[in-house]
Amino acid sequence: MPPSLTTSAAGRTYDFSHVVGGRQITGVVNMAFGENDDVYVTKKALAFFDVELLKIGKEPGDEEVIQSFRAKDFDLFENSWPSCVAVGPNLDVYVTDELRHLIMVFDHDGNFIRNIGEHGDQPGQFDRPSGIVFANDGSLYVSDTKNHRIQHLTTTGEVITTFGEPGTNKGQFNSPWGIDLDAAQNVLVADHVNNRIQKFDSTGNYISAIETPGSGAGELNHPSDVTTDPDGNIYICDWANNRVQVFDESENYVLQMGGSAVELSKWQKRYIQGNPDVYKARRRVDTLDPETGFALPTGVEFDTRTNRLFVVDSQRWRIQIFNKLEDYAEPQFNI
Repeated sequence: MPPSLTTSAAGRTYDFSHVVGGRQITGVVNMAFGENDDVYVTKKALAFFDVELLKIGKEPGDEEVIQSFRAKDFDLFENSWPSCVAVGPNLDVYVTDELRHLIMVFDHDGNFIRNIGEHGDQPGQFDRPSGIVFANDGSLYVSDTKNHRIQHLTTTGEVITTFGEPGTNKGQFNSPWGIDLDAAQNVLVADHVNNRIQKFDSTGNYISAIETPGSGAGELNHPSDVTTDPDGNIYICDWANNRVQVFDESENYVLQMGGSAVELSKWQKRYIQGNPDVYKARRRVDTLDPETGFALPTGVEFDTRTNRLFVVDSQRWRIQIFNKLEDYAEPQFNI
């Protein structure tokens, strides 16, 4: 069954815009917004790991690769496994490195500045760090995944506080991954293996959770990322259910999206048109509907500047983009 291009519920409407992707962002895992149309992505696939700066405009086809960080320092990425990315107040780019258990810091053009942290379980040390996000005061929160905790740091790596420990109770974690802050600077964490999103205040005190496991509406299966918008809506990458779910500011379920990529990206069109065998094979399938949906989405970000939702569709090497429409009215037809 073809996907819905416009999804509405409870006064919220999301309209599919377009998709960005292809071999230019092979293995895309995570993303962060920079200045204006700048988008930074982490890539890890086919033993070719990188961070890239893209330009993504409002219109389909208005995207380009600006800079590969790996191209500036090949040796730096030779033993690296970049996971998640965040842009700091001065536009420096912070990238968690799961393989080397640290945070790499670059300027906005991809020039390496320094590393933060090392392998270990003490404050300021990491074991496969992943999600990373900046607070309004310029400090950052990091998902210290295999230490099953969150670390709150200054931009130079000094520890402000840590919270969490292994377990399934409130305030405990099992492999936390994606992380974000809401408008009140509460910390939302995708508690991946515990199949839930936990919310804490800025100092790490537990507040609440979205925590029903399963595949039904409002249920979660290994969530990978979480973000919010200025209206307080909560967006969850429901990883193993291949969807994004939307909850309101009170954590009530609103709707879900399974992906709507009915058109190929600019880069993917070029690849297919330049490879006759791929073109023929794609034309022979019974239906193209499966390629429209998400496949293990790993990142979700809301762009407040353009009122758009970006979803990192990792297994299909692309980002699906949705416009959040205001004052949307259902069309009325007289027959």
